[in-house]
Amino acid sequence: MNSRRALAGLLAILPLAALLLVLAVLPLPERVPTHWSGSRPDGWTGGPQFLSGVLTVVVVAVLAAAVSALLQRVVPQAWSRWVVAGAAAVGWGAFLLYVVTVWRTGVDGPDEVRELWPLLAVAGALLGGFVAYAVHGRRIPPLEVLRERVPERGRVRAVRGRSVRPVEPWTTEMSSTTLRVLGWVLLVVFLGTGVAVAWSGESLWLLALVVLVGGGASVLALAWSAVRLRVDAGGLEVRSRVLRLRVARVPAEEVVGVEVMDLDPMAWGGIGLRALPERTAYVVRGGPGLVVWKRDGRRLALEVTEGDHAARAGARTLLQAAGQRLGESSGSS
Repeated sequence: MNSRRALAGLLAILPLAALLLVLAVLPLPERVPTHWSGSRPDGWTGGPQFLSGVLTVVVVAVLAAAVSALLQRVVPQAWSRWVVAGAAAVGWGAFLLYVVTVWRTGVDGPDEVRELWPLLAVAGALLGGFVAYAVHGRRIPPLEVLRERVPERGRVRAVRGRSVRPVEPWTTEMSSTTLRVLGWVLLVVFLGTGVAVAWSGESLWLLALVVLVGGGASVLALAWSAVRLRVDAGGLEVRSRVLRLRVARVPAEEVVGVEVMDLDPMAWGGIGLRALPERTAYVVRGGPGLVVWKRDGRRLALEVTEGDHAARAGARTLLQAAGQRLGESSGSS
């Protein structure tokens, strides 16, 4: 994993080297467009100032990736993965913005560069971040080490022979007022912002950024504001009752352990949906819930608002399903 982490860091550092090479190939114009009204530019800056801004952004991104690589024993791998991916996205985006803007300025002139050309840099940034994220990967602990972390009563044990029986599905429903209010507030705010940006004639990419960020955040919050948790022979599934789609799933073969514990919001990041290094939690107000240990080393904590008895019933069902699946796989190997 260290080699993959180093390779991802290298991908995030390469934009600086690429930019220095391009400077020798693409001559810097005296003036480049920086703002568009409609399809034509209405704001410009000097070439040296544009290069200085791009170079500063690339250097900052490179430094962030380098610091993450140097502190790999301190920075959790989940955080490192996002830092490196973000640095790669910013670095490659800034590099491509320079290349496209300078290239098209030389071809079309500073007054005729179309707005869609710089948008290519956004696509390149997303691709660069995705590649770095995929290359970095995550370290999956050995199964023996992971089992030792799971409390003994919550470990999945192989179920075979006469102990095998049909898994009776278990379901419960949860809802979070915090996420519901947050989702609607975000939706209203970003719709209003999008309308204001479109009405003011700002650039198309600013409008696209507002729609993507605002829409994604509000959809995520609304999807998790009311969910149905189901456990059956296939494993655990969480489906949204608002948008009618599946928001989380843990197959039975990926379950290493299940425990019931009191989910303190202060210990799990707060109320609502919280994604933290090595764990994700859905906490409504604090109380008993399921904590599922997954094969990749992460934990998924889900509060069961029906109480401790319902949570323990769900845990027994999931342990049965995972144990029988483990018995099938180990018996056939």
